Amino acid sequence: MARSKRRIVGLALAAFLGGTLAGCRSSSPPPVPVPPQPLVPVATAPALPIHELHQFHRFVDAQLENFTMKRAGRMGMAAEPAERELVAQGYSPRLGRRFSPIEAHFNAGEELFEFDFTSREGFGTAIGGKPPNIHRVHRGGHGGPDATSCRSCHHRGGDDGAGEYTEAALTGGDGESTFNANERNAPAVLGAGAIQILAREISEALAEQVRVPPGTEHDRELVYQGVSFGTVHIRKDGTLDTSRLTAIDGDLVVRPFGWKGSHATLRRFAEEAFQVHHGMQSEVLTNLRRFFGPMPYGASPATAAIMKSMGDGPPNDPDRDGATDELVGRFLTSISVYLALLPLPVIEPPKAPDLLAAFRDGEAAFRQVGCDSCHKPYWLIKNPVWREVGEGNSSDDDLLLDLRKDIQRGAQLHTTDTLFYGQYPIFIYSDLRRHDMGEELADRYEGPGPHPGDRRGPKIPPSYFLTRPLWGLADTAPYLHDGRALTIPDAIRLHGGEAAPVRDAYLRLPKERQRAMHVFLLSLTRPPIPEVVP
Repeated sequence: MARSKRRIVGLALAAFLGGTLAGCRSSSPPPVPVPPQPLVPVATAPALPIHELHQFHRFVDAQLENFTMKRAGRMGMAAEPAERELVAQGYSPRLGRRFSPIEAHFNAGEELFEFDFTSREGFGTAIGGKPPNIHRVHRGGHGGPDATSCRSCHHRGGDDGAGEYTEAALTGGDGESTFNANERNAPAVLGAGAIQILAREISEALAEQVRVPPGTEHDRELVYQGVSFGTVHIRKDGTLDTSRLTAIDGDLVVRPFGWKGSHATLRRFAEEAFQVHHGMQSEVLTNLRRFFGPMPYGASPATAAIMKSMGDGPPNDPDRDGATDELVGRFLTSISVYLALLPLPVIEPPKAPDLLAAFRDGEAAFRQVGCDSCHKPYWLIKNPVWREVGEGNSSDDDLLLDLRKDIQRGAQLHTTDTLFYGQYPIFIYSDLRRHDMGEELADRYEGPGPHPGDRRGPKIPPSYFLTRPLWGLADTAPYLHDGRALTIPDAIRLHGGEAAPVRDAYLRLPKERQRAMHVFLLSLTRPPIPEVVP
């Protein structure tokens, strides 16, 4: 049917062009009469060039095949629960071809993201109650569990999107009262691979700036691509005093994941999410704690906090739910590859002339009032390659992910202009550092969980939050860390603390320019990729 529709469109276009050209050449012989063709409604015309339309149809066919395969697999799992397999499969009997290691891990990671976990896989915990022991209000660092799958809270706007306000996690609480917890809205996870690579490059650059020969004592401001991450004091012996840093942690590592900036890599971010939201504990962390104790050297504050809250059960089953090896290393590799290779959000200006004028005026207003001082429009990546390394000895867990060719189901990263001298621009609209957002947005609950000293994550001041990347903004409502803002203008008006002067400048704009800025921000969206869902 799609082929016949394209043929009709092609014939209509040929007839239109033929008539136009004939009208321009009045001295030429009259054209040979052709049978009248049916008029094609504008709504049925292809929105893409013909060559891209062919690619679109191939993509839809692949999505339908993928959906059919997953549905059949889930039915098989329902019939034979013991046969559940979430590992990366290198060969597809149905498609009759082999998968590359990256594609195999991506497919397995997608299944992990969408999988509804049960006690068979280790869902839940026996800490303080009978498993699965689901808790809508988290119990300190132990978390819930509060969801059976990742997708149950990451779906708004499409696959891998944000969460609804009613799905916000109630973190760090006492397990009972919603007033003794902090709300966290589930963010969209598109483009996470590029952000992971960028954060690594920034961290490497900051480390290089303080690597100076000993002998002099001085202050050094840490600046990279126009963003200041604060000032450190370098002592004569080369050691650092980082007590004045608030934008990043004292180890100078940029951690772009988590509302407060708690994890540097998707691997560690997913590890925390599986434990806190699903009660599924990482085999990597259980082994690390078994051999090196609850505070291993070199662990980030967030990872150390997770290890402390794993429970007091046997070494291979700290949460005492009867399941061991719940989140093994190959699972972490698959979910990390999946998150790293999701499509990048895009900027889609409107087509209508009046809206396009508003879009341009809105971008100018965005810069004029100073939003770009924190929501930095773009960064440049030097090397868009990430090496995902597992904790085991298997070569299957050592993968090179190149965003120029390995992004799945979306456009690849590429340079858009030679002005960038071979570096790769990513338009994330964030400075990837923490800011004081004021008392109105501050976390309301700082107390420990049910176990003394049990706190979730690093000790970051209640009012400090990571600048959330704005790319994909149009599809991620509600907004802010707790989802209290239902619209983009609401989110701007709620900014406080360091952002108060910018907020006030926005409020002084004429209503027409505020609306134009809203139009511009709605252009920060996700790529128009079709989805096949049950």
